[in-house]
Amino acid sequence: MPSKTISLETDAYRMLRREKQRRESFSQVVRRLINDRPALTAGELLAALQPLEGVGAGRKRRRRAAA
Repeated sequence: MPSKTISLETDAYRMLRREKQRRESFSQVVRRLINDRPALTAGELLAALQPLEGVGAGRKRRRRAAA
């Protein structure tokens, strides 16, 4: 896979290194963090929720709601 070289300031590198898990590449860290970021717009929120469409709340939640 092609790669790019980037420059980071020391504090940004330390932050990225702290997020890195064992056997994870920095590319994997960046992908994980970008995918886990909060939705900033309603469109991003809808896109993030799309995979959950049709998934039920589960037994406990339905039981509490009925009470």
